[in-house]
Amino acid sequence: MKDLAMDDHQEELPLHFGRPFRPWLYEVSHRRLVLRSQAGGEFGETVDVVFLDVLGMKLKSNYASLSIAPAEHLAEIDDFVNIPERHRSRYMKLLVSDGAGEGFVVCGTFHVLRE
Repeated sequence: MKDLAMDDHQEELPLHFGRPFRPWLYEVSHRRLVLRSQAGGEFGETVDVVFLDVLGMKLKSNYASLSIAPAEHLAEIDDFVNIPERHRSRYMKLLVSDGAGEGFVVCGTFHVLRE
């Protein structure tokens, strides 16, 4: 897999992928979440969005397309995930959407991988 990790996610956001994604893997012990878009049809490569150090998430079972954007002040996230003030600078609050439904991921970082 070729790693297309971004050094400064805040400058790169929002991201948009015009292809279907679905939750593929969640490892509780490593707090690692993978959203995958598989190769096939018009899409010649598999794309994984890998979220690391995940504290909380609310996701749909599939996304027709995928947009990831910062979510600084979303009460639903704050009600769901309580991050102590001293640790807030270490985590990103991200909106995950396909335009038809919105969810979120609270994580330390994420990478986009293409195979």
